[in-house]
Amino acid sequence: MNAENEVMIRDLNELLRGCHMGAAAFREYLVQAQSEKLRETLNRSLQRFEKHETELTSRINAYGADAPDCAGVMAMLSQAAEKIKVMMADSDEDILNQSLRAMDMGLKACHDFIEKHRPVPEEMLFVIHELQQDYKEVVRELTELKLNAL
Repeated sequence: MNAENEVMIRDLNELLRGCHMGAAAFREYLVQAQSEKLRETLNRSLQRFEKHETELTSRINAYGADAPDCAGVMAMLSQAAEKIKVMMADSDEDILNQSLRAMDMGLKACHDFIEKHRPVPEEMLFVIHELQQDYKEVVRELTELKLNAL
């Protein structure tokens, strides 16, 4: 395996770990959410994360590597910290704000991936753009809930 592919695999694994972390956080948010509209939005977001996990795993496997099926030790520590934050969230507004921050991190990760791998292979660019579009849609839905005060 050449060095370029190794870097691509490492960075795809990083995106996948981010998807795992996002899904875990949103599952925690779902438990704490009071508003039915917020729970519906979080559920749709989780479905998107699961689709992303499947797609990224497939791309990593196509490079001949094994994709991690969990977020890793550092990510597990981050998830524990996130769980504490969620437990301390005393309103759906807090959950919305934390969810929006998580989505911003996902969008930044996609942007950084594109910048690092320029020019991005076309099949990868399609996947990353799909992630970005889904993340932007989640941000739009969460922002709409926030503006309408749930």
